Amino acid sequence: MDVKTNGGRTVEDLVLEVIEAAPYGGIVSAKATIAAVREDGPHWEVTDCDLIEFVVEAAPAFGRAVAFDQRE
Repeated sequence: MDVKTNGGRTVEDLVLEVIEAAPYGGIVSAKATIAAVREDGPHWEVTDCDLIEFVVEAAPAFGRAVAFDQRE
């Protein structure tokens, strides 16, 4: 998922920003993460599944849980 943004950041950078914005021990919303990435780059060819997979892998490393709320 090394898709670069206009500012030179990657999609991973954006996802990590969302994860780090949640308090330690808090919950990261899959829905909010997807929305944040889509807002910054709606033209990127990254699937929602790819984004959720990255959140699931990264969030616990930062002491956060994941809320699978994308269908709400």
